[in-house]
Amino acid sequence: VYFLPPLLMGFGPLAKTSPTARVPLTTFMILTAFGLGLPATVAIFPQITSIAADQVEPAYHNLLNPKTKTPYTVYYYNKGL
Repeated sequence: VYFLPPLLMGFGPLAKTSPTARVPLTTFMILTAFGLGLPATVAIFPQITSIAADQVEPAYHNLLNPKTKTPYTVYYYNKGL
């Protein structure tokens, strides 16, 4: 999706438009490509992931679960955007 705006503006039917019309057309096509492609790209990767307790900072290695009094073996975190 992201390669279509430069391809259409360079070699496609829009390549022969006037320079005054190229700027709004390019802007519209780039915004449309991001509007269609970015949500799909972000959805491919999981937002929440896990990490083993021995791979985090030393301060978090021996934390205990307050309910079971056992050490945590895995931590889950939100990667965000």
